[in-house]
Amino acid sequence: MARFIYPKIQTGADMTEEDLTTYINGERTVFTVANSYEGGTLRVYWNGQRQVRGETFTETTSTTFTTTFIPLTGDFLIVDYTQA
Repeated sequence: MARFIYPKIQTGADMTEEDLTTYINGERTVFTVANSYEGGTLRVYWNGQRQVRGETFTETTSTTFTTTFIPLTGDFLIVDYTQA
């Protein structure tokens, strides 16, 4: 299985990275992370491409976000964020 590599950009705080790929089912657009994150720090990468907050995803709560796209089986979904 291929994995996309991207530079992790730090913002002065330690970032937590999570691989949400196993939650992709071809229908889901709402995803939950393991820890609460600080608002505005969530970064979503779909197949290695960083998504745009407010355009392709929105932070719904401090642990969930919603995408405007539907990841398909075989896609990759990686997030990183600063824990609250």
